[in-house]
Amino acid sequence: MRFAHLCAVLAVIFIAPPVAATTLTPPQTGYSATRIVKAGGTEISGKVYAEDGNERWEMTMQGMRQVSILKPAESRLLMYMPDMNMAMEMDAATASRYGVENLAEGVEATAEGSDVVEGEATTRYRVEPGPENGNADVLVWVTDDGIPVKAEGKSDKGTFSMILKDLKRGDQEASLFELPAGVTPTKMPANMQGMMGGGGFPGMPPF
Repeated sequence: MRFAHLCAVLAVIFIAPPVAATTLTPPQTGYSATRIVKAGGTEISGKVYAEDGNERWEMTMQGMRQVSILKPAESRLLMYMPDMNMAMEMDAATASRYGVENLAEGVEATAEGSDVVEGEATTRYRVEPGPENGNADVLVWVTDDGIPVKAEGKSDKGTFSMILKDLKRGDQEASLFELPAGVTPTKMPANMQGMMGGGGFPGMPPF
């Protein structure tokens, strides 16, 4: 699974009026929700928290609890395994290849219309295919306060979708975006970095 995609497609806001081209950047609005992602015949559902551009996504994969923490301003990608009380961090060079440090600068998109999604008024944006996003054609539905509540797209690896349910706005505890006391991350093994790049969750493009 590509964390960069999850931040740029699942955690974006518009910072210009919904006309013509604009830039989508990570939201500053604090919120929590249940995120449901489908790709490559796989579905993952888990709690997501966001605050000041940072994101925490709690999920269970193959029976093991996993927590991903994305901190774009620090170019950090962390994976914490609560059942093992251990964590791994993608090295800066690999994170750079995923474009993590570019997320704060934003993703170019074009407003195409307005829709109501999960009871939320949204603007629908299209992110055109390009080498920087794995040649994926993506639609993102964003609320007027910057929360991406839905995304759909396709790449050469297949189709994917995301939706937020039970959205609740509000400040989130800073500790959610840090590892527990006493847990020091180790460097993420190369084989796992490859899995994060799409092999573990087909159809998800990089951003």
